[in-house]
Amino acid sequence: THFMNPPCLIGTVEVIRGTHTGEATLDALRALLAELGRQSVVVDDAPGFVTSRILHPMINDAVRVVAAGTASAESVDRLMQGCLGHPTGPLRTADLIGLDNLVDSLWVLHSRTGDEGCRPCDLLLEMVRAGRLGRKSGRGFYTYAYEGEKA
Repeated sequence: THFMNPPCLIGTVEVIRGTHTGEATLDALRALLAELGRQSVVVDDAPGFVTSRILHPMINDAVRVVAAGTASAESVDRLMQGCLGHPTGPLRTADLIGLDNLVDSLWVLHSRTGDEGCRPCDLLLEMVRAGRLGRKSGRGFYTYAYEGEKA
């Protein structure tokens, strides 16, 4: 199972069928997820499954747009939210995932698929080197204030 973050707010779960996963296992898992109030979507196993295989290169492209100076992170996220219905925008989502986790995932996808779109862009690598990891470090594409701190 591949739960998205934050799992308490997202009602759909990606279920990956391995090469040896039997129907009885999938049925039991679907029943458990239904009991938890989650909708399951079964997909075959592949690098990044489906969600990360699509989302992570998209985020990488969004970072490239910011790096090129075409738009700010805020503008990219507002456009993706308002025009395409993305709930948080790709760059706020990147901050939630953790930019270091995103870079690691992109390298794995690049290695396993050969897709150059999965090679982490320079700005993403620079941000990780600088310790700007997203929400967990307090700063990524956005600045996050924690209890007792000012943004």
